Amino acid sequence: MSTDSESVSAFENKLQLAEAAVMAYETKGSMPGLFEVSKAAGVPASQIYAHFPNVPAIFHFWYESLPQRYAAMVAELDGYEELILSEKLTNMMLTITDMMEEHMVFVKATFNTMVFKNQSWHPFVKANEVLIKEMISEHDGISRTAQIVLWDDVYAFLSREFLHVIKFWMRDTSEGREKTMALMDNFNGLVAEIITNRIIDRGTDLARFFWNEGLIKIPFLKP
Repeated sequence: MSTDSESVSAFENKLQLAEAAVMAYETKGSMPGLFEVSKAAGVPASQIYAHFPNVPAIFHFWYESLPQRYAAMVAELDGYEELILSEKLTNMMLTITDMMEEHMVFVKATFNTMVFKNQSWHPFVKANEVLIKEMISEHDGISRTAQIVLWDDVYAFLSREFLHVIKFWMRDTSEGREKTMALMDNFNGLVAEIITNRIIDRGTDLARFFWNEGLIKIPFLKP
């Protein structure tokens, strides 16, 4: 049976290969072959095959690793739980796009064809969905009403919307990407407001009180 340390080690090995493959892509300017990746990583091709079935799978993993790497960072981030929900969502988006910017040449060349056009199945989208679900469901302050309607489809929707934010970020030429920052703040602020707003909860409580006290009467129902 594998241990957690072995799982971490395997992830780190795969990530090192993925980083080398991305750099090989940027050096060549197009999809590298297996032996080009092997040379860039400094390992035999057989070691790559031990982790990936082909070269495209390496690049799919690189994208998938971004939210996984963010989750590992958050686990060691002091004061993270003190952030409000909108700040957590924005921190996630900013950190992931910052990691993507380190390989902007590769991202601009591959994001649309590899990820955006395959969003129905891509592991990057699925990993973000898991991350967003954990972030929201574990946040203290979610309204009772939101807890009822927060189905998996909601998290999948938010993950796909993040793809649109990334596409906007990629073409944003404003100073310091101020427009992207404004987009993230407004989008995440709206999402957080909807999820944490307790007006409907209070309305439901008030209606229940009225019903129990007989102040609301429906002819065919009895309190």
